[in-house]
Amino acid sequence: MDIELSFFLFKRRKGIIKVYNVPRLPYLVNMIKKGDKVVLWKTDGATLVDVDEETKKIPGIGIIDTRRFVGKDWGTEVELGRDKYRLLQPAIKDAPKLIKREAQIVLPRIAVQIAFYCDITCGKRVVEGGAGSGMMSAVLANMVGPEGELVTYELREDFIRTARTNLEKLGAAENWKLVKGDVTKDVKERTVDAFVVDIPEPWQALDMAGEALKNGGFFAGYVPSTNQLERTVKKMRKNGFIDIKSFESLERDMVIGDRGVRPSFDMLGHTGYVAVGRKTH
Repeated sequence: MDIELSFFLFKRRKGIIKVYNVPRLPYLVNMIKKGDKVVLWKTDGATLVDVDEETKKIPGIGIIDTRRFVGKDWGTEVELGRDKYRLLQPAIKDAPKLIKREAQIVLPRIAVQIAFYCDITCGKRVVEGGAGSGMMSAVLANMVGPEGELVTYELREDFIRTARTNLEKLGAAENWKLVKGDVTKDVKERTVDAFVVDIPEPWQALDMAGEALKNGGFFAGYVPSTNQLERTVKKMRKNGFIDIKSFESLERDMVIGDRGVRPSFDMLGHTGYVAVGRKTH
């Protein structure tokens, strides 16, 4: 029996406490339970549902009793209305299909690249500027994990409400702090590992980033145009940032058929540019 799939049970009998190592069976670990979030997946779409054992109306599906999901294995196929769905655990890649959008989002593939080039991993401390709809926040919170910290600065109340709702919906708000403030001047955190902004003028945040970052820490700015990219990189150089890299991310699926392989005609083309660099003194 794998010891990781066990827990300790304490019982008191006649004043003596006994400790029992009780196995937690793998099939129980892999079952859906009350309080879980479940993605109802089918080929042409996905819907996020809270398994709260309540009956609710799901747009596009109908009225369902979430108690029917409790005790089922992840990946189980269920029939709801006229369609069949798989019960899947939410993944960060599903987020664009599940969240409410108030602003253009940073796609997960780009957010993950930013995290990679900024060395954002479990336990890191990160400051973010611009919450938007919370997509970048969800990826970064997922990256830093429960031992890390993500603090996001946002000025607009509507974005604050939307981002908070979306991260709570995705279950990613545990180690995330949302502050109403200007990332170009209000940041209180110091010696952080990374400083990531998605704002119209990222160069305006570079002085603040220089104060907040530890020596060798990373700055990343996401912008939609080459003019903004150029201005950001020039200010990074002026402020002494090194190891500067600028890029855009393009993605094209491949279609695998019975008679061969071809590129998809629907390419995920340009969405924005990224500038990344490291602070030095």
